[in-house]
Amino acid sequence: MHHLLTTFTHRHRRRIVQITIAGGAVALVLSLVTPLQYRATMRLLIIQATSPTLDAFTAVKSSEKVGRNLSRVLASSSFLDRVLLANPKIDASSFPRDERRRRKAWARMVESSVAPETSVMDIHVFHPRAAQALSIAEAVGGVLTRDAREYTGSYDISAKVIDPPLASRFPVRPNILLNILLGLILGALIGTAFEYLRGPHRDT
Repeated sequence: MHHLLTTFTHRHRRRIVQITIAGGAVALVLSLVTPLQYRATMRLLIIQATSPTLDAFTAVKSSEKVGRNLSRVLASSSFLDRVLLANPKIDASSFPRDERRRRKAWARMVESSVAPETSVMDIHVFHPRAAQALSIAEAVGGVLTRDAREYTGSYDISAKVIDPPLASRFPVRPNILLNILLGLILGALIGTAFEYLRGPHRDT
């Protein structure tokens, strides 16, 4: 099987290489026309108050679950409203007026996750302007630390910023090198499949 594949790719290498290069070129063009975005990163600690009936391990597991729930809340339109009100430096024109498009824009702009077995929440905000990414991240952290109890419905829960927002020095989206690599791989697969389907009789 390996010998047959090697023979096939060698025989049709010219067309396969051409399509592979074309795939990389398309990926490069798409990456260049996509607006560059900076990233602001921050980290919060979700704190579950302990009690005689709640040990430290259970408190951490509970905080981890709370953090995942807050990640879902963070992606909501109502949370975005609070973020915009929290920091007047945020350019609200970055968000479309149409509610559906507004939610999609916010979902693409903010990412959050909770490290397994911890109560640490990582938040990433992406924006074409580094200063705006930083302002939005600061507002997100402020809203979470202020309203964590309201969102969770528990006075035993609180959130604390342990790493303040920090903006990247250079754009991180799109990842041009990764996109080109994926384009080359996809081009190679398409080229190989195209040559195989185009003329299998040529190898018989």
